[in-house]
Amino acid sequence: MALARSFVPSSVGGASSRNIRSGSVRHAYASPGGSAWRPIVSSVEGVACRPATRLTRASYVIRSAAASDTFTTHRAAAAEAALAEVFTPSPHLAGGGEPSPEQGVTLHPDGTASFRVWAPHAQYAAIQLKEGMAEVPLQRQGDDWAVRLVAGKLAHGTAYKVAITSEDGRRLSRRDPWAHASEYSSEWCFVDDPTLFEWSPVERRPYDETIIYEMHVGSFTPEGTFASATAKLSHISGLGFTQVQLMPVTEHSDAWGYNPRQLMSIHAAWGTPDDLRVLVDTAHKLGMGVIMDVVYNHGATELNELWEYDGWGPDVNGGIYHEGGPDTDWGRSFGFWKREVRDYVCAAAAMWLKDFNCDGLRFDSANDLPADMVKELTTTLRAAYPGRILTAEVTPENPMSVRELGFDSVWVHSGYFDIIQQHKALGRGHHGGGDWAAGWDLPRMRTVMILHFGFESPTECVKYLLGSHDQVGCRKGGGHHEDYKEIGGQHRYAVDQYGGGRTDTGATASARLWYAANVAAAGLPMMFMGTEWNQSGWWDVTNERRMQWDQSTDKIGQDMMAAVAAANALRKQYAVLRKGWANILHEDRPNGVVAFERVFDGEPRIVCVINAGRKSFQSGDYGCWVGGGAFEQIYSSQDPAFGGYDQNGVITNGDGVKQSYDGKLWLYLPAACTLIFKQVYDV
Repeated sequence: MALARSFVPSSVGGASSRNIRSGSVRHAYASPGGSAWRPIVSSVEGVACRPATRLTRASYVIRSAAASDTFTTHRAAAAEAALAEVFTPSPHLAGGGEPSPEQGVTLHPDGTASFRVWAPHAQYAAIQLKEGMAEVPLQRQGDDWAVRLVAGKLAHGTAYKVAITSEDGRRLSRRDPWAHASEYSSEWCFVDDPTLFEWSPVERRPYDETIIYEMHVGSFTPEGTFASATAKLSHISGLGFTQVQLMPVTEHSDAWGYNPRQLMSIHAAWGTPDDLRVLVDTAHKLGMGVIMDVVYNHGATELNELWEYDGWGPDVNGGIYHEGGPDTDWGRSFGFWKREVRDYVCAAAAMWLKDFNCDGLRFDSANDLPADMVKELTTTLRAAYPGRILTAEVTPENPMSVRELGFDSVWVHSGYFDIIQQHKALGRGHHGGGDWAAGWDLPRMRTVMILHFGFESPTECVKYLLGSHDQVGCRKGGGHHEDYKEIGGQHRYAVDQYGGGRTDTGATASARLWYAANVAAAGLPMMFMGTEWNQSGWWDVTNERRMQWDQSTDKIGQDMMAAVAAANALRKQYAVLRKGWANILHEDRPNGVVAFERVFDGEPRIVCVINAGRKSFQSGDYGCWVGGGAFEQIYSSQDPAFGGYDQNGVITNGDGVKQSYDGKLWLYLPAACTLIFKQVYDV
């Protein structure tokens, strides 16, 4: 949820030719120009992140001028290091012919290579090659500077950077904004040739089969790398998830990835571009897709490689990439009124689908992007990459994001908050508060299970009733968040919101019931990593708060994972849960019971009964309106295999067919339980 983010993003930073987006990786790469890259890790996981505040233009100027000392120091150090380097003027290397019109590095079939950079205010520009310490002057072509190098000077792994002389005569060392890989602590970039990677055949899943697992690569495993995450992908596929959504993997200066230093460079502490390709390829082999979380709505105030790129930037306007961009809650936006900036953002988005073969994109805080920019992005991407998923965070969720802006779906935040508020009001969880004599606020529950007004298909909503990274993650050491005060002011895993953590059987029962409801509800389900084994507390990148893999092997974790896998399997087995319309059938506010149906032509009707209350009905006489028919129970969140209450004598509804009478299904209904039924025939 964009407004709840607990940190301030710090920085953003032809057919016969191969356009190579070389870039900044957070590992340094040894053996430049060689066939193999050896990553040298330099980490920034400990970069301090401040509580989110609204950045007015005045406060942004102050932060840009004064509070960006980290970035000033970084660039000063880089400049000092660059001045210590001695390059040999090498104009003779510029004999390769007419350069490509594409930005960045383009490798040509004859072995020559083009390089182009947008730097309209520069009075001189050159490409510097680490091998041989050669400096090759670029020729001005309008607002660009370009060259075509002779054969053999730029290839996969070659280290290079840009030298610029500004209008006022300053000598500047810069990265290639279009690079895929770079050294975190310097301006050195590395050529990445995506065409060298051999992809396995992939059959992309239909959109309605989407069940999302949200992952932060840097804290998913103890190693925090693409390679170690790849080794664990079978854990995710084994639970029945069909899409892995990666939180941002571009090089960033914050802990969570939402402060990109530039828009195309892979975060090198996690691995190389090819390491990421192996992750995507492995996910495909396991029957899963990969959705990339991308941040284009703002720049930031620290370590922004695009800030005053060619040395020009009067009145702290940010220079050519940020000039005229508005201030957002987290930093300066880009100058989307410029064609060059729009082309850069469109190319950055397309890169994930083309060069990394990803199956879709999730646009962070898309409501902070100009509508015409969003339309250009979705139109361009849909035309070039049909069948890829385009989803977005829009706050508050708005069906017009689908109707008018071209997204396939949007994140729906409200269901999570509505459920937590009910637990708070009823005295559940760590929030306190007294019971409501009137019981649950079922009107709120309706839109959790069915579709909000204006949405026309279940696939238009992504729902995460147990929380996403925004609700689970905390950068305040577990402290209070004022923008979450309506649900107690804390970011926590679900079992802490519902009760006393993973050892509280009431809390784990609530987590199971709401995930089953999430799977049965109209929408695309999503779960944040760690929730599958009832991790407690809050998530962060520290050792104490990252994924706790030991919890996957204890009984609490095993029970929850069994419940998740069984629920996810229902969506694979029953198309009605993926495509069907949802209607509320039954509401019992005093007891906290609600039931809804999923219906789709040619498919058996599914009825989901949720008892979110504490009362257990054990006489087989709880009447739930279904309108007629005979049903069999296909799921109970209180199944003993999931750690349910049945072992204490609680009865559900067995394996037989249950006949409705007078339009009602008469049930054994345990407390804190979701039951799912399939209609087997009409009456």
